[in-house]
Amino acid sequence: MNKKTAEKLKKVPGIVIAAAIFTGIMAQGGTNAEAKPSVDLNGQYHAALGVKTDTSKNIYRMGYYHKESAGTQKWKHLAINGSTPGQYEQVQSTFKDVVIKGNGKYTVSLVNADFQGETSFSKMQVSTDIPDTGKIKFSDMVVKINGTRVASYKKPKIDKHKDADGNCCLLIINKEREDFNSKLDSNCVPQGTENRISVTFKVSGFNYKKGEKPEPPSIPSPKPVATPEPAKDAETKAPEATPSPETEISSQKPVVDEEIRPAVIISIIAVSVISVIGITFSVTRRKK
Repeated sequence: MNKKTAEKLKKVPGIVIAAAIFTGIMAQGGTNAEAKPSVDLNGQYHAALGVKTDTSKNIYRMGYYHKESAGTQKWKHLAINGSTPGQYEQVQSTFKDVVIKGNGKYTVSLVNADFQGETSFSKMQVSTDIPDTGKIKFSDMVVKINGTRVASYKKPKIDKHKDADGNCCLLIINKEREDFNSKLDSNCVPQGTENRISVTFKVSGFNYKKGEKPEPPSIPSPKPVATPEPAKDAETKAPEATPSPETEISSQKPVVDEEIRPAVIISIIAVSVISVIGITFSVTRRKK
C-alpha cells in the first residue's frame, strides 16, 4: 500500500464522524437559537421600574432584564452616560423591584431620585423577565407620582421592540414608539430629592395565586390493563400441537464439535487475510 492510499484510508473515520455529528444536529431540529421561549406557569419572575429623561442629561435606568445589565452595579440606580466608557456617573436614587409569585397585584417604585433639574421623560415602563408568549396577562396598571394618581392603563401595551429582549415590558411613556399613545404627560419629572414614583399592576395567567405555594406537577396514574377472560367452553380450545422429532431438531442451535471448531476459525481467518491482501494489491496496481 503506497502513501497516498494510506492517507485516504486515514481520512475515512473523520468523514464518518463529521457525518454523524451533522445528522445528530439535523435530527434535533437545528440550533438552540430556533427554540421558542416558554413560561413556567408555576414559576417565579421579576419586575422593575424603568425611566429615562430627555431634557438635556438623559438620566436613566431602563430595567431591562438583559444579561449585560441585570445584576450589575448599573442596574441598581439611575445613571448618566452609562454607555460611554470612562464617563459613567451614578445618580442618587433607590429602586424597589418585585418578585412575581403567582397571580395578584404588585408595585414597583423609585424614591428620592435626584433628577438634577430634568423636567421631561422620554421613557417610563415596567420591565419584566416574563417571556412574551401571551400566556401571562397584565391589567389595571396605575401610575402615581408623590402619592397622586397621574395615569392608569386598563390593558397595558406590551413593547414588541427588540430592546425588550422578548420579555413582557409594559409601556407608560415612550416617545420612540409611534404606535403608542401615552396617557401620561411626559413633563412630569418630580423635583427635589424627596419624591416617589410608583406603578401598581395586576398579573394573571399563572397556575397559583400570590401568597400561595405552586402545586407540584401531577403525575398521571397508570391506566389499568384489561385481562382477557378465559374461554368458557374447554372443548372449543384448539389442541396444542405436538412437535415432531424433526421440528425439535430444527429448532435447536447447530452443534459444532470441539475438535472441528479450531479448524473452522483458522479457515475464516485465512479467508479474511487473503481478501485484504487482494484488495491491497489491486489498489497498489491502480496507483502504479
